This record gives sequence, structure tokens and C-alpha cells, in this order.
Amino acid sequence: MSESNRYYNKHKRNRERQLFYQSTAWANARELALKRDNYLCVECLKEKKIRKADVVHHHIEVKDDFTKALELDNLSSICHMHHNKIHGQSKKEQTNISSKIDVVVSKQNKEMF
Repeated sequence: MSESNRYYNKHKRNRERQLFYQSTAWANARELALKRDNYLCVECLKEKKIRKADVVHHHIEVKDDFTKALELDNLSSICHMHHNKIHGQSKKEQTNISSKIDVVVSKQNKEMF
């Protein structure tokens, strides 16, 4: 776990939500969302790019409506870049995320575009 994640978990994340993100129920819902989206960033796909999804994003945040926390319709698989855009993280905060690039080689699916 990176230093920025440790700091966030220790000082900013609500304890109840932290326990939720460590739960089996969340792990199962997260995996279902990733499988549904073929482990690809749905936002990148909209831009006709292919990038591995690193995050499962809640459209309606857990803090706003916990009842939607495990609903697949409320979840999207996205990359860190798009997650940071959605949540408005600054460039300085984004530099703490690994610079490792995952490349996916694939043939173009004409039905997709």
C-alpha cells in the first residue's frame, strides 16, 4: 500500500467505510463489476482507448447512500486517471500513484465502435 493510501486510510477515511471496503461482500461486488466490464476502464473505452481498470467506482458514493454500495448498476470499472478526474485530485496527489503502465493488446472489435 502506498504512503498516500496509508495516510488517507488513517486520517481521512471513515472507519465504518474502511471496514466496508475490507469486507467479503465488497470484494465480491468489486470482482463482479470488473468481470462485467472485462477488467477494462469503461471511461477509456468511451474515448476509444483500451486501459486496464484499477478501481471500481461508486457513481453514488457510499457516504451518500450506503444502500447502493453493492448495487452493480452503481459501479463502474475505471483506471486511476479517470478516478482522479472524477474526484478532482490535483496533479501533485496523482503523482503518488504508481507510474507503471499496463498495456493491453487486442484486435479491434468493429461492433464496439
